[in-house]
Amino acid sequence: MIALAYAVIAVVFVVLGIGGIMYLDHKFSQTVGDRPFAIKGRRIETDDPFVRSQFRKFYALRVAWSVLLIVLLFVVVSHVG
Repeated sequence: MIALAYAVIAVVFVVLGIGGIMYLDHKFSQTVGDRPFAIKGRRIETDDPFVRSQFRKFYALRVAWSVLLIVLLFVVVSHVG
């Protein structure tokens, strides 16, 4: 039964992790619209200061989402059993 609980937790957190990051990337793309930019790993190549500021904002949100999920994972796993 505990293995089933861990399997459900794993699936939920994978979906939340990937889905949350994809949602934030989608919102970033909608925010900057048709302005030219290229993302190379963790860096952005653009001359537009608005795109740079939005990239920093959404990158910080991605990091915060990841940290929140890690903390939430520890809390949930500590209550299983």
